Amino acid sequence: MALVGEEMYIDLAKIDEKGIVIDDVVSFNEDYLKNTPIQKLDNVKVKGRAYYSVTNEIVFDCNVEGEMTLLDAMDLEPVLYPFKFEISEVLSENDDEISKKELKTLDIMDILWQNIVLEVPISYRAHPDKKYEMSGEGWELVDGERKKIDPRLAPLIELLEKEGKE
Repeated sequence: MALVGEEMYIDLAKIDEKGIVIDDVVSFNEDYLKNTPIQKLDNVKVKGRAYYSVTNEIVFDCNVEGEMTLLDAMDLEPVLYPFKFEISEVLSENDDEISKKELKTLDIMDILWQNIVLEVPISYRAHPDKKYEMSGEGWELVDGERKKIDPRLAPLIELLEKEGKE
């Protein structure tokens, strides 16, 4: 079952002593992706279960696996970034994630989203050993080791070096 959009509810009244098994594929719409570096997030596999603990809290345990589309840090081309992680959330019935409807439900999309956002790298290069052009018209990439002197400052530097030798 593929779910797209904003809701993935679990009816808490249907949780028995074994819990509810979750085995779904989820896609996140554009509303989720706003203000994030994620360009696309489809076909996220969610496998796990929701159950009541001995202290009567709701436990949501699952494995999440998928690929998000990000922009390459060097050339800004769309690249796939694979991710895989586990979630183990303990919620009481007073938590905001549990809706205050007549039938108590748990929307796990927000829990999934919060954990997926934590997996987004600060910077990602699909091919770290790929050589990129390091200069162009009116610009040049300069690293810390190579110091290029602005030709307009050359006479000043020569003067300072000359005074330092005297």
